[in-house]
Amino acid sequence: MSKKKEFLKEKFIGFQVKIAELTHALQEQENSFQAREKDLYLNLFEILDAFENLDQTMVAKENRFDKTTRRLAKNIRSIRKKLVRLLKTCHIVQIEFSNNIADMDYCKVVDTQESTDIANETILSVVKNGYIDKNKKIVLRKAEVITVLNG
Repeated sequence: MSKKKEFLKEKFIGFQVKIAELTHALQEQENSFQAREKDLYLNLFEILDAFENLDQTMVAKENRFDKTTRRLAKNIRSIRKKLVRLLKTCHIVQIEFSNNIADMDYCKVVDTQESTDIANETILSVVKNGYIDKNKKIVLRKAEVITVLNG
């Protein structure tokens, strides 16, 4: 009977080792996937930033556009909207600051300005939009903001 017990013990240990190896491999694979996914999103955010810069330039010069340029501007805006919709299907949305106060969990202050009639930490402008995964509640990129700092 002891040979059978020893055999079963070795098999049991072998299974536990195999389970541990597979669990570790699965965790590594999951971490790798999440890192690649985050890199992809960060690259898409850079593309969105480029579209926003284009849109700001177009708005400033729109009154001088001819028919072809207006159509091109419309197509550029359409592509941007499609990219935003694509991100929304993955539950990725732009971070909004409803109270207009900087929250360090969601933004990074890149500059400050004095304004005695406005409270400290009030957002004056958003330099780069931030994005969050609403399902996972993970900030993928913090917004870069300029806030009030009264000395």
